[in-house]
Amino acid sequence: VGADVGAEGEVTTQLAPSRGVLLDVGAGEGEVTTQLARGGSFASVVATEASPPMCRALRAKGFDLVVQSTTIDDVSALARDANVRDLRPDGKFECVSLLNVLDRCDAPFTLLTQLRSLLAPGGTLVLAVVIPFRPFVEDGKTHRPPRERLPLPTNGTWEDGASRLWREVLKPAGFTVKRLARTPYICEGDQRNAAYVLDDAVFVLSADEGADEGVLKTKATCEGADGGADGG
Repeated sequence: VGADVGAEGEVTTQLAPSRGVLLDVGAGEGEVTTQLARGGSFASVVATEASPPMCRALRAKGFDLVVQSTTIDDVSALARDANVRDLRPDGKFECVSLLNVLDRCDAPFTLLTQLRSLLAPGGTLVLAVVIPFRPFVEDGKTHRPPRERLPLPTNGTWEDGASRLWREVLKPAGFTVKRLARTPYICEGDQRNAAYVLDDAVFVLSADEGADEGVLKTKATCEGADGGADGG
């Protein structure tokens, strides 16, 4: 865990604002969230997580708001209801992080467009994705393909995978890229290995203010329809 904490925390130290609110989506146990919050000197931290045990761990760390959910549909309203300090009146966030979540969610393009809509003007999205991109969704004890399929290769070089992630997903989702870093990501192992070291692409993004919201919503809808058909 230490490797990805350091790398992602360093990116946020350089780029995050000195106030405002951090939203960490899929925060896990909150170790990386803590580093991001410390590096960015945020006034408040909102974390979302689907796992009840991990939500308990997040609350124990004292974050301003922990939302147990598989979606971010209501996160702004919940933050306003909780009177999160320094939250903007429109409920948007100065920094949003999505670290090694995109390849495990059911509707990744839809999630990206939602995150873009949650960014305050001039805000930053810190996105970490393992390359090559090999998505699946945990459905009970089984794994299945996501409902939305991103047009990304499951093999090939890191350079090609990161380039295609930008050209075919992030740019169409309405983002501009500020920085890109290749960092190690140490993930939980299995019966054969105690841990695996993978290659993350860490993008520091901002919203492309010239992107057409209607086009983005249509794109997300089309991706969902295509993914559903492929998934059978």
